[in-house]
Amino acid sequence: MGGKMKYRTIIEIISEANDPEEASNMAGEYLRGKMDFGVAMKCRTTKLWEHKAVKYTLCSAMGFVMLLAVMMNVTPLGGEETVRESSALGVGNTFTLMPALKTKHKAGFRKEWQDMREEVANKYIKK
Repeated sequence: MGGKMKYRTIIEIISEANDPEEASNMAGEYLRGKMDFGVAMKCRTTKLWEHKAVKYTLCSAMGFVMLLAVMMNVTPLGGEETVRESSALGVGNTFTLMPALKTKHKAGFRKEWQDMREEVANKYIKK
């Protein structure tokens, strides 16, 4: 007394043909049972709800990973931050956070970096 379930069946028919129309005609003849040579068939059947569950779970997971990537890219994770103008093409008057430089050596480079950070921050504050 079990109820009927819905299934999803994928049929792949591979044939050698001169053009797409001939290949389509050969597939139709094969499925009608009028041809039984020169064609290879693969078939896979799954329950429809399983297919939808996998499909939507994967889409949701990919969306979540993309959202995390965006959040990690624009959210400061701690430490001292400054603001600098974005170098993205076509986006004017946007700013991104620039973390403090964490080098322990090359004092001259570190000094230039800090001077640049201060200059950009002051320029931003003046706007």
